[in-house]
Amino acid sequence: MMPALEKLLVLQDRDTRIARLKAEVARLPGERAAIEARVQAESAKLESARVRLQHLEAERKKLELDAEAKRNQVAKYRTQLFQIKSNTEYQALLKEIEQLECLIQDVEDQELEFMEQVEQLQPQLRVEQQQLAELTARANNEKNELQKRDELIRQELAQLQAERTVLAQQVDPDVLARYERLLRSKGNAVVVPVQHGNCGGCHLHLAPQLVYNARHNNELTSCDYCGRILYWQPE
Repeated sequence: MMPALEKLLVLQDRDTRIARLKAEVARLPGERAAIEARVQAESAKLESARVRLQHLEAERKKLELDAEAKRNQVAKYRTQLFQIKSNTEYQALLKEIEQLECLIQDVEDQELEFMEQVEQLQPQLRVEQQQLAELTARANNEKNELQKRDELIRQELAQLQAERTVLAQQVDPDVLARYERLLRSKGNAVVVPVQHGNCGGCHLHLAPQLVYNARHNNELTSCDYCGRILYWQPE
């Protein structure tokens, strides 16, 4: 194989690895965001349960105060009964007391319903708290691992880029310019093998002369269709 081709293949290897590492680094913020989104979703679920519990407790407390106020009013009316001399007024006040006691019963029934809902929600809240704690711990571990990956990738990337600089200096400037122009336009491997008479890049059938040139390394040979640089790879 021509020395120029060998150098290009080594350079391409570094470029491929650099591109892969850059893509991996680019994915890391999305992975971090996904981890944080899971924690935020679980946190929102817990907060919703807390708000619901607070609402139930507040409503229950209002009912408790309402019932207490009505009981006080009943007690006041019962005291007044001893001061009333008119039978009509006495019966009217008894009716007021009866209506208040019915209202108290309704309020107490509602208060009991709220208490039952609170009792049902409290275990759920504890489960949500435990799940959030476990998820947060896992998320922190995962983010720590991502940070380590990020650092290792960047170290490897810096090393490869340094190697790439040295390798590029060893390639003929005209050949390097040709290679890098193709790399920018194709965005993937630009030095490709001849495979069964076809270009290893675009996979179209090559003219016999191009196959011959690639096989015998007479010169840097390019595909007539995609322009990629060809090399012979024994089949």
